[in-house]
Amino acid sequence: MNLAHFLLAATDAAALLAAHPLRWLAVVLTFLVAVEALMLIPRIGFVLKVAVAGVATAGVMAQFAGAAAGQAPSVLGWLAAFTWPVGEQAVLALAALLPFAFGVAYLQWSQGPSATRFFFGRIRRDAPPPRDAFLRFKVVMQLASLPLIWVTGAVVLQGLSGLSALGVALSAVGANLLAVALIGLMAVGFEGLTARLPAVLPKPVALAVVVVSLLPFLGWSFALLYTTSAQVFGAGA
Repeated sequence: MNLAHFLLAATDAAALLAAHPLRWLAVVLTFLVAVEALMLIPRIGFVLKVAVAGVATAGVMAQFAGAAAGQAPSVLGWLAAFTWPVGEQAVLALAALLPFAFGVAYLQWSQGPSATRFFFGRIRRDAPPPRDAFLRFKVVMQLASLPLIWVTGAVVLQGLSGLSALGVALSAVGANLLAVALIGLMAVGFEGLTARLPAVLPKPVALAVVVVSLLPFLGWSFALLYTTSAQVFGAGA
């Protein structure tokens, strides 16, 4: 995928979002609330959140594939992904959990065991890692996720599962390095920008800005992941 193809995918993503802006906002909101609520479960909440998000993201991509074919998105339509074959759900969860494991390993190495307690304890009791360390954790996660970026498309658009989906996704990275790099830059840039807001704005204002900006950014990320995956796998956006 060259720059022209990537820009075409970005244009297609914007068009899909513009066709049903309020519905997509509702889709993203229900996704976010459902996934983030899992963090409240002691001990396993974060791991469960990450795994569920991997499967749910594929459900959202399927919604975008339907929208590209003329269907209106359903607010809770992404839940259908949890009825898919076990092999498909397993590889989606694995592709989400591996970057998380890299991030946790980085924190363990750089900050010590206390820095990872937040992810395996109780979020209301255990403090998160220091702000800069937490940001680096997120960056490591983002970078580690890039080689696996096409797994969702391999499942949703190619109907693959298990090692087949993983192999096809990995082989697609080399031919689409520019798209992988640009998507990675956007994700890391957003994380870095939102992490710095409390340093320049009052904390309540910074929190409000993050919450308000997260919904459209996540919607845009979902849409772009679909349209770029459609380019990669020849599905047509």
